[in-house]
Amino acid sequence: MIQLRTVRDEELTADELAELRAFLNAAYDHEFGDEDWRHARGGSHVLGLVGAELVAHAAVVPRNLRSGSRVWRTGYVEAVGVRQDQRGHGHGRTVMLKAAEHLRATYELGALSAGPQNWPFYERLGWLRWTGPTFVEVRGEQRRTAEDDGEVFVLPTPATGEFDRTEPLVCEWRSGDAW
Repeated sequence: MIQLRTVRDEELTADELAELRAFLNAAYDHEFGDEDWRHARGGSHVLGLVGAELVAHAAVVPRNLRSGSRVWRTGYVEAVGVRQDQRGHGHGRTVMLKAAEHLRATYELGALSAGPQNWPFYERLGWLRWTGPTFVEVRGEQRRTAEDDGEVFVLPTPATGEFDRTEPLVCEWRSGDAW
């Protein structure tokens, strides 16, 4: 049975952070780079444990997303991973359901970016694909991120309010992948 633990980034010890980084690197077939690690830091971590072993993870980090005149304080999901020998047991689903609870209680909107191979997973969990064009704001200027169109998903929370998924969606700049 999987046990869940939600912790703030700063509550993790240096050893726990090192273990988490190694876990994510293995979960991502050793393609989890420094930018990916930075994007997963600064918020909360949902840790899925079987016994004392980390088997699943999702990070929720604060970001601001904008559509039209509306700016949402957003919980952005990063670094969703399941240990390779634990896949197919529902651990990713369980961790994401807990992350969704956290998003609904804490943020105005949930968001994440996912490749086409993961779209059915997130859609089954109630995430909605943003179908409008995407942009990143760099020093006050909006730049198109057409390569990310259709890959951004949102999860409404009680504080989201009305929105139109066909409108442009803008994120703030960060190093590495904008989305």
